[in-house]
Amino acid sequence: MLENNSLMNLIDENIIKLQRYLEIAKFCDINIKPFEEAICYFNKLKNSIHTHEPLKENYKEQIQVDSSNIMKSLNFSTNFEISQMYKDFYKINIKKGLDEFKYNTKVASFNLNIFSKFSFFDKNIVAIGANGSGKSSLSAKLKEYLPDSAMTISAQKLLVIPVFKNITNPNDTIKELGKSQAYEKSTKFKLESDTNYSPESDAIKNEFKILLNNLLSENSTLNNKYVQSVRKGENCNVPESKLINTIEIWNSLIEHRVLECSDGINISLKARNSENTYPAYQMNDGEKVILYYISHVLQAPQDGFIIVDEPEMYLHKTLLSKLWDILETEREDCIFIYLTHDLEFATSRNTAKKVWIKSFNHPDKWEIEDIPNNELPEALLLKLLGSRKRILFCESESGKMDEKIYNLLLLNFTITPVKTCFDVINYTKAFNELPNMTTEAFGLIDSDHHEPARLTSLKAKNIFSLNVSEVENLLFDEEFLKGFSKQMMCSESVVSTIKSDVLTRLSETKGLQVANYISAKINYYFKSSHVSKGNTLEVVKTHYANFTSNINIDEWHNARECELQNIIDNQNYDGALSVINDKGLKIIANKNFNIGNFQEKALNYLQFNHDSHQHLLKHLPSELTAE
Repeated sequence: MLENNSLMNLIDENIIKLQRYLEIAKFCDINIKPFEEAICYFNKLKNSIHTHEPLKENYKEQIQVDSSNIMKSLNFSTNFEISQMYKDFYKINIKKGLDEFKYNTKVASFNLNIFSKFSFFDKNIVAIGANGSGKSSLSAKLKEYLPDSAMTISAQKLLVIPVFKNITNPNDTIKELGKSQAYEKSTKFKLESDTNYSPESDAIKNEFKILLNNLLSENSTLNNKYVQSVRKGENCNVPESKLINTIEIWNSLIEHRVLECSDGINISLKARNSENTYPAYQMNDGEKVILYYISHVLQAPQDGFIIVDEPEMYLHKTLLSKLWDILETEREDCIFIYLTHDLEFATSRNTAKKVWIKSFNHPDKWEIEDIPNNELPEALLLKLLGSRKRILFCESESGKMDEKIYNLLLLNFTITPVKTCFDVINYTKAFNELPNMTTEAFGLIDSDHHEPARLTSLKAKNIFSLNVSEVENLLFDEEFLKGFSKQMMCSESVVSTIKSDVLTRLSETKGLQVANYISAKINYYFKSSHVSKGNTLEVVKTHYANFTSNINIDEWHNARECELQNIIDNQNYDGALSVINDKGLKIIANKNFNIGNFQEKALNYLQFNHDSHQHLLKHLPSELTAE
């Protein structure tokens, strides 16, 4: 393999020769754009090599292949003068190889662009993309443009394990394996009953057979050589074939089964602590796919690229990461390129470079972006990257009432529940600081323990507050209750009773409401503020005194108590919904509607009665509800 200096010298020689070709093409009145594009490719390549030293052997080898393919497309002498005498000679030779020249330049440019997006494969790659983002098409294109160094493990697979009756000649099995690996198998294929037969479809249907056949053949060859050596009295170690390695890895993953090949030809299984065996073709899909993946990876070309489309296919979550951890260790010479939409698996590839496939335009235009370092947890960031809707972070947990209501009311948002108001604030800011995003994030928090000035400042950062104390209070909107009462075939007087009961409940629990409010306000103060650093004991004491002096429990208590009392005295129902924080309100609704599951039925009413949305939307910030 060429060292970087030798590689750079070779590139410079190619550029000089291409400039000569360009001059000749211009003289012959031939379009010079292909030559300009080739020169541009080599100049970009020089910058890439200089920027990303040292390069991995996998990539350096591909550079030489791509560069050689471009230059040999127009392999004719340029030593003649550029004169009318040789014009026809140059025209004939340029036109003869121009199509191949343009194609090879396109391939090399694509590879350079993809390689740069993948940091020149200095580590394994995880490319995340939703369904329809072009993952399988990218897999196909990588295989097409890396024909000798890449091997594709397609998302489409037929897990058919044949019964072998004999051992095939190893020379034949190796050739057959090479042909199988050369096919790009991620495109849609047709079964034999279809009229449009293709070699690719045959390669997919026979793939498992070919993999296992070569394992058996190699194992038999090594064992025969070992026996012959022992018979000659030679001192030699017992050979470790890829078949034995495959079986050992499989057995390390499956705890309740044992895989074996005791006679060297029939792969069989048995339950642990049992001697009763059964053939491998009776394995379930999960067990088969583990054998399939191991067989594939252990037989991949040396120092190659292993492209795995949907590595999670058929695999149980408990085995997924463990399997690929083992296979990456077994094939440290190779670069693994995972194309997946499984965010949990993507997060598990701790040392891999992660990118996301932002968009795809047929046939070969992908917009691929790095996944940047950010305050957002990686798993959450991966989940949101592909969202085509705006993001709404809210104080909740997945599956809770908050998320359900917002999903019904705010159809143009990807609702993302996070635990606390601090998470809402921090994640909204962090997402909106990400470069090259196609959408923006908003935050929705409760307003109880925030000062008005603080809420105003947060609006500038896309973070807003509800005008009710908690999201469940939205279901107690007066107009919403009136519509719900008709649905339940109840008198509208029920709504008046509920309003009265809510205000009574606020009056009865006023002391508790005030105390809880103050506790939340104190907690918020401690989480959002800090004691300034001091360099002496006296300064520390001063800073601590200043910090605690801002906690005015009596003042806060009196102000809140007065606010609640005014609401009660004025029988201000909307005001009550804006301050009361009481999960017991649903009991009031259950009692008055004579049902046992008010929230569930109200949610169902909200889902199937779109007119009811307007009553709840008025309590949300206009920035979120505007079309």
